[in-house]
Amino acid sequence: MSKVFSNSALRALTRIGDIIAPKNGEFPAFSEVGCLEHVDDVASYAPSNDLKDLNLALSILSYMPDFFLKWLVKSMNNSHAKNGAFSDIFRMLDLGLKGIIFGTYYSGKIGKNFKGKSPMQVIDFSMNRIELAD
Repeated sequence: MSKVFSNSALRALTRIGDIIAPKNGEFPAFSEVGCLEHVDDVASYAPSNDLKDLNLALSILSYMPDFFLKWLVKSMNNSHAKNGAFSDIFRMLDLGLKGIIFGTYYSGKIGKNFKGKSPMQVIDFSMNRIELAD
């Protein structure tokens, strides 16, 4: 599925994505949209060393229980009001993971098996994207 992320890293992204973007009213859960089929589009802009490190971290997180991932997301959210070594790490994780999660969730690209309204349709937003030639 992904040329950048391992299957275990994708599992972690899906689980964390559902914590950050759960089903809410008309909005589908992150995992329902199937937008991770397009995660390589978002990841293509990141340096390869950063992706390698993120892939390793996500692979480890894929084995963690749900309560740990919920604690991690809460710690990431709270890190912006604190200072310290761990707060810096949580802030970097927050920006990186939310960038991937929201970048794919609101990209307008959905998985091939998704049948509902996409998040972009729910908010009634359309974007004109111009793809540049290589």
